[in-house]
Amino acid sequence: MDIKHIFEDPRIVMLEEEIARRNEHCRYSDEEKHVMEYLLEERRNVLWHLNVYDDETKQLLVEFNDALRKACAELYRRTMATYQECLHREDCPEDFEVEGKIFLGYDYPALHPIQTETAKQVWDALTCGGFCALYDDGCAWSLRFSREYPPEHSGHETLENWLGMEDPNDNWNEGLDREWSKDLHLIHPFHNLYDHCYFSLYDLIYVREFNLEVHVEFDDKVTYGTI
Repeated sequence: MDIKHIFEDPRIVMLEEEIARRNEHCRYSDEEKHVMEYLLEERRNVLWHLNVYDDETKQLLVEFNDALRKACAELYRRTMATYQECLHREDCPEDFEVEGKIFLGYDYPALHPIQTETAKQVWDALTCGGFCALYDDGCAWSLRFSREYPPEHSGHETLENWLGMEDPNDNWNEGLDREWSKDLHLIHPFHNLYDHCYFSLYDLIYVREFNLEVHVEFDDKVTYGTI
């Protein structure tokens, strides 16, 4: 896989330069947001047609999926622990909610072969720009536990439920070559990022860092914790 050749495609060069320029000076008007959404979606679609399904890409995707799963497991553990602590504390208000979210690392992936200022601006637009409503909750559905709505109410009573991996053979590989990806056991958070947000395969496979957030709300007052 020659990723530098992929990102030298004139369509990608044009789109990324425009995304970077607009992101640097964006005032977040409705019109600007609409244009950025269009540009990010178009970039993803062009890169989808440029996907190279080779062994190198597969190995990088396996490593990303493993890293994402490990980070999701840590978030689930911490969110559940916080929920259980609130549930059993005598001084905890009756009305509380614990929320856990996982995001791709805010910093541009150090492993990515393309390390230009334009690429970093594009990453900032993808992860911090607020141009994709579905990414407001992060890589996956946010975990929301309360006394009124325990984990089983949302169907997230186990980590496997939340990851969409109740069956060990589950594989969320929509949008990829089915034969090439048939044995990868991709988790649902990957599907959410790849199929429903503006991330391309080449944005994701080099990510190894994640940001985990656990928020606790007591009677409409929120305590924020970032991991």
